[in-house]
Amino acid sequence: MEVFKWIALIMGLVIGGEVIKLYIKSKFAANEGNQKVNDQQQQIDALTKRVAVLEELATDPKESLKQQINNLSKNA
Repeated sequence: MEVFKWIALIMGLVIGGEVIKLYIKSKFAANEGNQKVNDQQQQIDALTKRVAVLEELATDPKESLKQQINNLSKNA
């Protein structure tokens, strides 16, 4: 009977260790996922600004567009 107690104890320790390992692994995966979401949100924000500028350029009258392009070339 003593052998079965030791076997049960060892199995409990192994299973407990695996549970802890999976818990830690899931925490790190969640942090990496949050970082990826933040990076993607920054990209979306940057693209939104670029699209807004392109929309403004596309809908402005020709003279205003020429003036903005000239201003850009003067500033460069």
